[in-house]
Amino acid sequence: MDPFDALAARPGGALALLIDARGGFPRKPGAAMALWPDGGRVGRLGAGCIDADIATYLEAGQPVIHLTYGQGGPVDLPLPCGGSVRIALIRRPDADFLAQVAQARRDRLPRRWHVDLTTGAVRADDPRDPGLYPDGFVLQLTPPPALHVHGEGDEATALAALCRGLSLPLHLGPDQPRPDPYSAVVTLFHDHDRELPALIAGLNSPAFYVGALGSRRAQLARQSALSQAGVDARDLVRLRGPIGVIAPVRDPRLLASSVLTEVLDAYEKAFG
Repeated sequence: MDPFDALAARPGGALALLIDARGGFPRKPGAAMALWPDGGRVGRLGAGCIDADIATYLEAGQPVIHLTYGQGGPVDLPLPCGGSVRIALIRRPDADFLAQVAQARRDRLPRRWHVDLTTGAVRADDPRDPGLYPDGFVLQLTPPPALHVHGEGDEATALAALCRGLSLPLHLGPDQPRPDPYSAVVTLFHDHDRELPALIAGLNSPAFYVGALGSRRAQLARQSALSQAGVDARDLVRLRGPIGVIAPVRDPRLLASSVLTEVLDAYEKAFG
């Protein structure tokens, strides 16, 4: 469960939002953590000492507490990375906002909200009303990458296990939903004739990544087969192969790690 879902399921907590990060801090603005007065937490914003210190401000009376850690901050908690972060702690975030986040996650749609850093009020982004709160932060949430994995061997099993370990949306088997713009389609067949339906569906979709297991020779053969099947040349250039950041690879687990690394790199370049 992520922090937004956790706060919707258990009202009365607070939302800690990372609104600025400098130096080598490993999280991006928009990262979130949910906290409750009884010590409960979902998510992390940094090292344990920072998260623990944030929790000490839960009983403050203001709707939004501003905290700065690291270089130039009033709190004597230096960051190992040498940078600095600003965090807004929003007490009892609006239930309608949390419901909007949940709906956007279900619909796998990117959404933006304007957060008033004085009152904690949140307003959904509306292109017809571009005005911002005078003291605000734009929170943008993008759907996580969904993996559409086709294949029945050890490589597919290993890739599925990695996706589950990272809590990434995962689709397996022949009957899968149509890939959306935040989807990666991966075929892991050794019998390359079996991969064509999944590749055709992937290349005819807005998926940000479509890739297939196999050698360079196999890639040339599948490109020819896909062209004969009617796939447009402009879509064929999207097809990746051989897949993975390490090649050649003969171990299924290493191959799965190599492929997932390539997928996440492509996602970050497209949407990060």
